[in-house]
Amino acid sequence: MEKRVFGLLFGLLLLPFALSMNLEVSSVPVQDSFILELNEPAVFELSITNLDDSGDFEIYSLVGVDISPESFVLNSGDERKMKINVVPQESLRQKRELPLNFIYKIKNSKNEISENSLSMRIIGIDSIFSITPENINPGSDKISLLLKNNLNKGFDNVGFKFTSAFFDVEETISFEPKEIKEVDLNFDKKFIGSLNAGKYLMNSKVSLDGKSDNVEAQINFLEQENIESSESNGGFLVRRIDLVKKNVGNVRKTAHYELEKNFISYLFTTYSINPNKIDSEGFKRVYYWEKELIPGDELNLRIETNWFYPFIILILIFLGVYFIRKSIYRNLELRKKVSFVKTKGGEFALKVSVIVKAKNFVERIRVVDKLPQLVKLYDKFGAIKPDSIDLNNRRLEWNIDSLNNGESRIFTYIIYSKIGVVGRFELPNANAVYERDGKVKETSSNRSFYINEPEKL
Repeated sequence: MEKRVFGLLFGLLLLPFALSMNLEVSSVPVQDSFILELNEPAVFELSITNLDDSGDFEIYSLVGVDISPESFVLNSGDERKMKINVVPQESLRQKRELPLNFIYKIKNSKNEISENSLSMRIIGIDSIFSITPENINPGSDKISLLLKNNLNKGFDNVGFKFTSAFFDVEETISFEPKEIKEVDLNFDKKFIGSLNAGKYLMNSKVSLDGKSDNVEAQINFLEQENIESSESNGGFLVRRIDLVKKNVGNVRKTAHYELEKNFISYLFTTYSINPNKIDSEGFKRVYYWEKELIPGDELNLRIETNWFYPFIILILIFLGVYFIRKSIYRNLELRKKVSFVKTKGGEFALKVSVIVKAKNFVERIRVVDKLPQLVKLYDKFGAIKPDSIDLNNRRLEWNIDSLNNGESRIFTYIIYSKIGVVGRFELPNANAVYERDGKVKETSSNRSFYINEPEKL
């Protein structure tokens, strides 16, 4: 009985060897990507050497791919090179961009089987070409694009439609396998005069054999800094300084101003904008102003030394110091900024940034901002999406578990209106409620606004 069992097990172990055949198979990818929209197969070249008997052979796979041709004839001792087309079945086509490794089999007329593996990718039209734009200088009137054919396959009459804040151009281009081409696009410099420096989205619509898809890239509009300054002095009993600093560049720039007063005159001096910093040096004081200016923005500062109202000035200085100290030593700082956003459709749009910075450890923070009337909320946000969006009450809310000293968060969103806005557009203050040492406290942001001047005819 034991001898029979042993014999049966020995026979089962020998079964795989009895069903295999002696083939030497190697493969080289000719074009290892299946193009989904075009139903374009992946192509591989097989080198097959028959070290067994002559006969008919079938080639197939059981893992969701179709292979053609399905059969071939190979004599004993012969070597054959043949190209096969591989098309994934519907069940595998959602696995885009991932390497798809699969087993294929070669079977002879004796049902002996040889197994080998291949690897392919399933891609769309958007992955066939890589598009890289160069940087744009403020004085440029053209841009160069590098277009690369990523596949080992040629394409004729490929349609491209390039769209950005700088241009809207269509081109038809043909490519050899793996070819890289450089394309120059011209544009009118007057269209970039009002654009801020930074990154701009470029959309490229690629059309091939009646199908199309979009490829996105970023254009870097390089910075150009320039601030113009003017200052006037006047008055006798009331000495007055009027200062204007204007950003005439295309990038945000911080304007600086410094003023020195002696230990008597500073007591009777007033300012249209409180200084950001004050240094005392012996019997004099030095005042510093700083303001970040967007392109076209101005710092307007008036400084008056009035000898008629010393007591009133002393009271105002005392109140100013009190509010400055309160601002410096508060636990949570909340700032709100607004900037203009250029849209293709010409709608009035603003990007709103709410900056939360902790001066001490705080927890259970809830930041609330309200949308102005007459505007709508764009449905895409920055890195952090609001935890609550109440469009009926026009209210956005973000929740933060805790912040350590010096830690900050930035929340951004975009509002727009199809109705043009002229003049001063003011936004509500943002508010924050938080806990510090078990006590509930709250704070508000600065007042933010945008001035939209009508275009001159």
